[in-house]
Amino acid sequence: MIHNSAPRLPGALLVVALLAAALLAVTGCSSMPELGEATAEDTYDIGVAAAERGDHMLAIEAFKRITLNTPLSETADDALIGLADAHRAISDYASAEDEYRRLLSDYAHSPLVPEAEYKLGMTFLDQALPAALDQSMTERAISQFEYFLAAYPSSDLADEAAERILELRTRLAAKGYDSAMLYFKLRKPKAARVYLEAVIVEYPDTVWARTALLDKARSFATEGSRALAENEYQRLMELYPGTEEARVAAAEAAALAS
Repeated sequence: MIHNSAPRLPGALLVVALLAAALLAVTGCSSMPELGEATAEDTYDIGVAAAERGDHMLAIEAFKRITLNTPLSETADDALIGLADAHRAISDYASAEDEYRRLLSDYAHSPLVPEAEYKLGMTFLDQALPAALDQSMTERAISQFEYFLAAYPSSDLADEAAERILELRTRLAAKGYDSAMLYFKLRKPKAARVYLEAVIVEYPDTVWARTALLDKARSFATEGSRALAENEYQRLMELYPGTEEARVAAAEAAALAS
């Protein structure tokens, strides 16, 4: 388990670079022939170098050779996460997921496990669609990042995971809000308010919750339901004090009462 994408020694790097150059000169392409006596460590360095220059197919071939031929070597878990990363880089998400999960199961005690759990979430995020479309992959990504945060709260990736969760929850909230706007266009305000309330309750940490509250209050005001409108304005001011939406709510509530 070397857990370091940098080559080990300048001398080793030179040997690996020369070996890789010779192999490419012989083959005339990025495919890697039999390495003969090359060690797992040298093969790993070739894979790292290939990935760094964007030759992900060669990286996959190098890392796969290690995982298949020397699964007990000290580079095996590094190679496996490198293999998953390379699959993800070419948008082969099914293979990337399989390899991350294989690291989690076959190398459960590896220090790379937290990174693999985080990157599994990123694999789902990469496949998440815009808010107007199916959000099943968005929900999978959120669940994975939430698991990651619960399992590894002190990880260096914890803050990034929290940011990803908020980003994805905001996407789901936007979908709910868009549904509400559609019902308003169809002149079905009661149905619209059901969706607005769902956004308010389910995604209170997103900007869409504040917007939904303001629109809900306005919809009641438009209908002449003054008490209901005032209740929603007050709710907005209490839940999100100091925000622009709260300032607008205060002004509109005052105008409604005058």
